[in-house]
Amino acid sequence: MKEFILVISMWGSDGMTDHYIGQIALQEPFSEKQCHMLIEEDMWVSSYDSPYFHMKGHCFPKACAGKDKCD
Repeated sequence: MKEFILVISMWGSDGMTDHYIGQIALQEPFSEKQCHMLIEEDMWVSSYDSPYFHMKGHCFPKACAGKDKCD
């Protein structure tokens, strides 16, 4: 089974473009199906005090951890 990790990235907007700020990665491996279930929008409640920042959920193969690109 290919293992995936949950990554939450933070983005800032200048009003025209989203800019990557950083991320946190949960090191607990999941199946691809489990990971994608965790990032579904109805699984989360968000609140932001600033319209210029937001977070996004991603599922990346565990084997790609620490790499700039994953093939």
